Amino acid sequence: MKKTTKIISITFLLTLTLSLLTACASNSSTTKKAASQAPQTQTHITAEKDVVSRLSDPDATINAKRLYNYIRDMYGKKVITGQMENAWDDSYNQLQQVYDKTEKYPALMGFDFMNYSSLAWSARNLQINRAINFWNGMDWEGNTISQNHGIVAFCWHWRDPMAERGKTGEFYAKKTGFRIPYDTDNDCWKTETQEYKEMMADLDTIAAELLKLQYAEVPVLWRPLHEGAGALGLYLNVGTAWFWWGAGNSTTYNKLTGEYSVSNDEDTCAECYVALWKLIYDYFTKEKGLHNLIWVWNGQNKKFYPGSEYVDMIGDDIYANNKDYSGQASAFSKFQLMDILKPVALSECGVIPSLERMQSDGAMWSFFMVWNDGNKGENNENFWNGQAKNPDAHKIEVYTSDLAITLDKLPDLTRY
Repeated sequence: MKKTTKIISITFLLTLTLSLLTACASNSSTTKKAASQAPQTQTHITAEKDVVSRLSDPDATINAKRLYNYIRDMYGKKVITGQMENAWDDSYNQLQQVYDKTEKYPALMGFDFMNYSSLAWSARNLQINRAINFWNGMDWEGNTISQNHGIVAFCWHWRDPMAERGKTGEFYAKKTGFRIPYDTDNDCWKTETQEYKEMMADLDTIAAELLKLQYAEVPVLWRPLHEGAGALGLYLNVGTAWFWWGAGNSTTYNKLTGEYSVSNDEDTCAECYVALWKLIYDYFTKEKGLHNLIWVWNGQNKKFYPGSEYVDMIGDDIYANNKDYSGQASAFSKFQLMDILKPVALSECGVIPSLERMQSDGAMWSFFMVWNDGNKGENNENFWNGQAKNPDAHKIEVYTSDLAITLDKLPDLTRY
């Protein structure tokens, strides 16, 4: 009888133990599944009253302050991954294409106001909608892809403000006669001219779009007047600006070539550019109430620099030779020394530098932004979907690097 009781007791204990183990395993599985769907643990939470503003705009929004603080904290330690979206064909969907190649989403997406002030362009202008989606952790269809907020950047290929109604304006200096209506002799704006009025009308259009982002609580890395100097000052007064906003205040038309002249007067061009930058800054912040902007200067030439009080970050655009994965240290040092108080970013690139080379070369750019593809699909010369500049193995190496900040690695930027 005692032997039978002992056997029953052992059997009961074994059954109980197995049940407990099964329950623990089940609970562990459930916990792991829930954890994988939950947002990452926030390791850095700052109360709104304690957020220190380092931005040039004293009235910057809380989300702009938090984002900028995060950028500064990561600067020199890790690199924010970025991809430019296509601004003339909404079907490209470069966000999804990055994931398709790397199984990672970029932390930063770039957009362009290229066609928002052009009456004849056929693009549906979904840049604002997509920017808000990305900030909210969604793709272009509105599907949730992350519990984290994505970082949003905007530039503006500013088309000729004087373009005829129903015509698509040009932005290359050789293709348009529009020049900055600034009187360098008297240091004043030609406010009574039609050029000035049309220019301000375009600024009103873009301000209205940026306000939509502010209402949606989206902070923006704002890069106006990009690549201002072009090649001006680089080639013994032979190089000139590429865009009208870097080409000074005068031009002539050559009927034989069908092109407009572009000034190589570095000082005059720089004076006009700086005046325009300051006008936009003051008009947007003081008149339009735009305070969600982190101002990224990308003027390329020191004479074009408007001053620390008008700038939050410095950007340089580099289109290196195919498969040149160096950290581009000389360019990094050049712009870092221009204003040591500002983070320096690779605001456009074709080839992505190796993040490990950035580190070893002493050139840890704040972020990189791969430019959008010119062709759909797997075209060899595409910046992203092409093997000539960034082979798939290189893209994967960059996006899986311990030095890379991808969307899944961002903190909660509304609490940082």
